[in-house]
Amino acid sequence: MATEALASVQPESSAPGVSGQPAAAADDRPAGVEFRHLRYFVRVAEELHFGRAAARLYITQPGLSQAIARLERELDVQLFTRTRSSVELTDAGTELLHRARRLLADLDDAVTRVRVVGRGEAGLVRVGVALHAEALVAPGLKAFQEEHEGIVLDRSAMVSERLIEELREGRLDAAVIHQVPALATADGVAWEPLRRGRLAVLASPFSRLARRKSVTLSELAGETFLVNPRALAPAAFEGLKLMCREFGGFDAHVLESAVASTAALDTDWPPIQDGTAIAVIAEGTARAARAAGAAGIAVIPVDPPPQYVLALAWRPGERDPAADRFLAYLLSYRDRHAWTANGSPAPGPGARAGTV
Repeated sequence: MATEALASVQPESSAPGVSGQPAAAADDRPAGVEFRHLRYFVRVAEELHFGRAAARLYITQPGLSQAIARLERELDVQLFTRTRSSVELTDAGTELLHRARRLLADLDDAVTRVRVVGRGEAGLVRVGVALHAEALVAPGLKAFQEEHEGIVLDRSAMVSERLIEELREGRLDAAVIHQVPALATADGVAWEPLRRGRLAVLASPFSRLARRKSVTLSELAGETFLVNPRALAPAAFEGLKLMCREFGGFDAHVLESAVASTAALDTDWPPIQDGTAIAVIAEGTARAARAAGAAGIAVIPVDPPPQYVLALAWRPGERDPAADRFLAYLLSYRDRHAWTANGSPAPGPGARAGTV
């Protein structure tokens, strides 16, 4: 115990002397120096008194003297010159003090960093976000970053099918994806609904729809739907057709865009601006794009059903602590802000929901 150690500290005058220059011949082998002995050495160098240093270290003075002697043998140098009335650093001791302080500071930083990473308070989390989903989950991602400054989110955007593959192959830790049919049959992927909400139509401001406050899906039966290339997002393509059949009672006529569309509504969206086609996306995404300056676009809410559903997906099993912290936080944020509490149906049979 500390009190016992203090009680056994001997007066300096009774401590055995530190040996002089070690007799062992120097060689090129690395010294077996322990960090513990470096800490002892720094304390003695700061105090220039073995008794006071031993008391501060809560060890006996003879034990401290033996540790310094062992350090001198390992380094094959004399670190202190000592008389009955004084202790002084040698030139070698002065050099070691400078370097030992840096080594010990680096060690302390490394230990702190390792513990922080082990608790999931720091690290890198690779997150994929589906196209058109960024605006819907941005508040949650921003809140996470503000509360976890030590964790870096490496974010990428692509279609949901590719995000599922990136997850399965281990290139992503988590992904926010549209609940496409491919998700329900994706082996090696667990998921939970993250956000539900109303859809909206993007249309030309000169179209018949632009004057409406809202529309039902069945009222879009005569329209042409702009979709991402089928080769790039086959599940989303089929999902749109299935949605129109089940909730609108019609077979959708589609126009495949030349490239994957983005929420910027720029060069990817001329068929909407000129009235050739419409698009159906989450209302929040549509309004965010228009607020960001998208010109020539009208936003008309779609009366539910249907609604959009975003899912948070991950690979089940062991994960990096920072990824675990991110998943738990985002699901907690979902619950606190009622992102899914709007009466939308739960995932159907076959959905691979799981626990974080």
